[in-house]
Amino acid sequence: MKSQRNQIIILVALIIIWAVSWHMTMNRNKPPPPPPPTQAVRVAAQDSLLKIRFRKVRSEMDSLYHYRIKPAPFDPQWNPFRMPAIMLAATAEKSTSTPADNSKNKLSEQSQQTSSAPEVGDILLTHAIAGMKIGGVVTLGGTTQLTVDGQLHKEGDVFTTKVKGKLVPIRIKRLSTASVSLALDDPNQGTAEMRVRLK
Repeated sequence: MKSQRNQIIILVALIIIWAVSWHMTMNRNKPPPPPPPTQAVRVAAQDSLLKIRFRKVRSEMDSLYHYRIKPAPFDPQWNPFRMPAIMLAATAEKSTSTPADNSKNKLSEQSQQTSSAPEVGDILLTHAIAGMKIGGVVTLGGTTQLTVDGQLHKEGDVFTTKVKGKLVPIRIKRLSTASVSLALDDPNQGTAEMRVRLK
């Protein structure tokens, strides 16, 4: 009798242990509850906010870098490094002639230089400007200065340049960041004034 009672107690204890362990394992393996519908709406709203922000940033970048991505075509008319038409014609003649012709041309040019009358006025100023190396414009202490042959000159300054071995004084009459007006400063060489674009 005693052994039967012990067996029933053990059996009840085993059933209780099994029920507790089954309850714990079932709770542990339970799938998570589905997300509420408001969370899905919130994710979609964040998605659209990101897209709106991306479009805004993209449009700002396009407005800032438009000329880098799609640059305007280059207009060679305002190129400060282009050669004047007089020099282009002279180089074209030199390139088409033969070496024998070149020596004859040099001799004839030298004889023409010695025999012809000296240049004056507009022609002299044109040749002087063609022989100059005009650089950029610099503003120092509120004064705008122009770089000519590696030296800075302000409005009213006089500098010299060589034309056919002869020094020609040139005055800067007007100077701005966009253009400069140059004039001959020697009355014996004639009077001439010429405006040169810097940009």
